Amino acid sequence: MSNTNKFITEICAEQGITCLSLSGGYILRMTRDGQTRHVYGNYWDLNSAAADRLACDKCGCYALLNASGVPAIEHTLIYNAAKRAAYTPEEGSFLFALDYLKKHNNRVVVKPNQGTQGRDVFYCDSPLSLEQALLTVFAADPDAVLSPYMEIGTEYRVFYLGGKAHFMYGKARGDSWKHNLASGATAFEFKDAELEDRLSKLALRAAQAIGITFASIDIAEFTDGSLAIMEINSGVMANRLVEQLPHLRPMIKALFAEAIERLFKPKRIAGAVGLQV
Repeated sequence: MSNTNKFITEICAEQGITCLSLSGGYILRMTRDGQTRHVYGNYWDLNSAAADRLACDKCGCYALLNASGVPAIEHTLIYNAAKRAAYTPEEGSFLFALDYLKKHNNRVVVKPNQGTQGRDVFYCDSPLSLEQALLTVFAADPDAVLSPYMEIGTEYRVFYLGGKAHFMYGKARGDSWKHNLASGATAFEFKDAELEDRLSKLALRAAQAIGITFASIDIAEFTDGSLAIMEINSGVMANRLVEQLPHLRPMIKALFAEAIERLFKPKRIAGAVGLQV
């Protein structure tokens, strides 16, 4: 059982919520006072379908953040021509990817448009490495994204719920150039009120831009001290964080407890037409 599931089942037992585990624990059905809500994997029944899809779509999320004036790392879509019935050369050709590589001084990152946990993320510094990366991504995914490689000093993750940042931590790289905990990065706590305030405000702007309620938001801090959104994760998990920093377990459990409480709050009714909002 994952740490996420352990938290949820513990909280449900403490709060008198009936919790049924289905599909090997991948689906949790929670019932209280005639209301039934779900957690599917790491995806909670708190976000709208549109907000969830926007968070999962790296290119779409960047486009919306950029249009909203939120600093974010560029993500440019490139279609897999073999899996798309129609595409334009500007959006899908390998020549486009080569031009992008040249534009960014032969330093780009390639990854799936809807990937998670650092899967199939590649640093490319030549046409050959770019081709190999795209072929690997396209073997499993219909779309890839290209981003300029940027020197990141530190990456931070902010846990956001219902209009505020609840807590955050930093991620220091290990032997890999990636900041993913699954790729060997190390989680660490920090105490810097000014930085925490800046991270909180940026996370809030990002969450509001796509209309999401519950998310973990990754923010890059560059060597000049500036900040930018890397991505918004609608699937909220903390398994590796708890493994590395077990003393944070009560904080994460408290966050999940508040998320569950929000699941069962009565929905407000808009006007006389009875529309739920």
